[in-house]
Order: sequence, then C-alpha cells, then structure tokens
Amino acid sequence: MILEYLQPDPALAEGVVVVVRALYYVATIGAAGLVFFAIGFAHRLRPAEAARLRNVLLGAIAAGLLLSVGGLVLRVLVLTAGASVTDPDVWAAVLRSRIGDAFWLRASGLVLMAAAATQWRSGPAIAAVGAVLVLGSYAAMGHSMLFLPRQEIAALVVLHLAVVAFWVGSLLPLLWVARWPEGGEAAALVRDWSRAATVAVAVMLVSGLLLSWYLTLRLDLIFDAWHGWALAAKVAAVLAALALALGNRQRNTPALARGEPGAGARLASSIRLEIVVVLLAFYIAAEMVSVHPIDYGHRVQN
Repeated sequence: MILEYLQPDPALAEGVVVVVRALYYVATIGAAGLVFFAIGFAHRLRPAEAARLRNVLLGAIAAGLLLSVGGLVLRVLVLTAGASVTDPDVWAAVLRSRIGDAFWLRASGLVLMAAAATQWRSGPAIAAVGAVLVLGSYAAMGHSMLFLPRQEIAALVVLHLAVVAFWVGSLLPLLWVARWPEGGEAAALVRDWSRAATVAVAVMLVSGLLLSWYLTLRLDLIFDAWHGWALAAKVAAVLAALALALGNRQRNTPALARGEPGAGARLASSIRLEIVVVLLAFYIAAEMVSVHPIDYGHRVQN
C-alpha cells in the first residue's frame, strides 16, 4: 500500500491488494508452519496446548481460504478496472491463468492441511503434502515466473518458504510452552526446536541470498527501483527477528532450564516481540512483490 501511494497515479484497489496479500501470507504460510511444527513436536505438547494448536491451525486455514478468495476478487477488480468483475468469461480467463493456478494450488493445499487436526494415521503425511502445495503456489506466479532460470528460482522459493514457515509457524506454540510452570520441560522442548531451527535458518539465509542474486543481477542498481528498498527493509526485519531468536537461544532458554525466576516470562516477551517483527517482515514482503525489479536483460523471461 505504501509503495502504491508513492507511484504517480496510485490506485486504492492496488493498495488494498497489498494489505490482503500480507494477511494471507500470514495465514497460509503460518498454517504451513503450524503443520510442520505439529509433525515434529506436537507429541510433546500437553493436551491443552495440542488442542489449541489444532484449533489455531483450523482457524488459519479458514482465514487463508477466505483471504485467498478475497485476494482473487480484488485481483480481478484491478485487472478489469471494475468494469467486468461479474463477467463469467473474465473469471474463466483469470482462473486459467497463473493467478488461477496459484489460487487452486493454495486452496487445495489449505484443505489438505486440515488433516493435521484429525486423528487419522495418515493425517500428518496428507497435511505435509498440503503444506508443500500451499508454498508451491507462491512459485506459480510473480517474480519467480518472470526471471530465468525459472525452475531453479521456483525450487528456491518453495525451499525458502518451507524453512520460513517452520520458523514463524512455531512461534505461537513456543509462546505457549514458555508459560509452562515447569521450566525444565519447556526448556528441553525449546532447545530441541532450536537445534532444528538453526539448520532451517541456515537454509533460509542461503536460499534467500540465491534468490536475491537471481532477481538482482546488478547490485549497483539495486536501489534504482522500489523493489531494492523493500528488499533491504525485509532483510533488516528478518535480521532483527533472528537477533531476537539468537538471544532466546543464548540467554532465555538456558535461564529457563536453570529455573531462574522470571525466565519464562522473559522468553515469552521476547517471542511476542519476535512475532511482531515477523509480521512486519510479511507486510514488507507483500509490498516488495507489488513492484518489479529492474529489467536486467538476459535473465528476464520475455
């Protein structure tokens, strides 16, 4: 929305699209992350937290579906300038386009992810497939479809989002765990999660750097477009969130394990702040994909 209103002829609908996009980023990628956390760590949650995890997951899935439909309607409204928003031929064309491909992938993935909230033996596997479909929807359109090599960029997008989802989708369950009165049990879970998250963060950083390299061939021109400034802001937000996560691993989690008074409250406060910073990063990402990188020539697919 901010970048839209910095353009010469800003459009309200385009600005609203950015906000809706940010919201369904949170809902859909967050839901995928809840699935990944559930697969790896839900068996270590207490019954109350496990039930809460299932309820939050279903809520995120429902929100993701509603926001995806709303985003699709807004996209059609923008593309047709409101003139043919009820035209069935327009909708048929949109649903057959890359926009439609992304929507169907995301919607079907969200439905499959609901299996994680069931008692089915195959539920985790079905939900994992759904999570991959949801993340794959983000590679079905956008910058990953405009630049070469498309296959490598699409694969990096899915990999990058998978580790991002695992990280950010785990924050809410970890916040619940931090409030447990028995600090040792909570610290053990957070510590084990941190080991897995360390690998995930490394993959996230490497894949993010490779994506930035593919989409920004001329580093000397990176700030000649709003995309470069948005990318820099997103990187700053991610680094701030990583700094908070590192502080939790180095200070708050060991303090919780030692049973220090107030350690759980400090860990919970830090996780809350981390959630706020991550939400900011999602919003910046929505702004970033609303503008295009500079056309650098041979890497752009015409």
